[in-house]
Amino acid sequence: MSDLEYIKQQGLMVILRGIDLSLIPDVIRAVYDGGVRVAEVTFDPSDRDTAEKTALAIRTIYETMGDKMLVGAGTVIDEKYVVAAKQAGAKFLLSPDVNTDIIKLTKQMGMISIPGAFTPTEVMTAYRAGADIVKMFPITKDDIGYLVNITRPLSHVPFLCTGGVNPDTIGDFFKAGACAVGTGASILKPELIANRDFEGIAALTRLHVERMNQARGLVE
Repeated sequence: MSDLEYIKQQGLMVILRGIDLSLIPDVIRAVYDGGVRVAEVTFDPSDRDTAEKTALAIRTIYETMGDKMLVGAGTVIDEKYVVAAKQAGAKFLLSPDVNTDIIKLTKQMGMISIPGAFTPTEVMTAYRAGADIVKMFPITKDDIGYLVNITRPLSHVPFLCTGGVNPDTIGDFFKAGACAVGTGASILKPELIANRDFEGIAALTRLHVERMNQARGLVE
């Protein structure tokens, strides 16, 4: 199975944003124990050292999990981030916008491209440039109706949704046409991180997976 098909099959991507490097091994083990096999580490454009820090975080996940976790990078808004992510072992890249140069470079370097778009024109610009999946961004649970409307004429485009995903809404995104979703805050809650409650993280991950699988008809 290709990495692209694996992302679609798994359905849920956990987003690591601003997690202290020393906690990443325990956090990613907890996420894995909860049933997630795809993780995204985000760049922080406000941090001048983010390329190095994010690359180190990606490598740390691989050192911890080996090939049991498919890892990518998010908030890729600069070509140097593409290079840093590739060198760290990232398999896919997400962006908040449509930058055709980044899409093309991502594909040239053998990674999966998931740029962010919102309007039909943005979606098709990204898809025609080579995007493998289009991230609907920004979109929340209040925009489910919009997601339904845009996926009907663009049913050939795979969509991933982030924003507003939690155990109560995750099923709605899949029912509306998403092939996958991503979330960080509803699983890696600040209080759980602060208290080193990795069992709590695993339990929340498990709940998301269960609700997702119910919506996809994989369990009763």
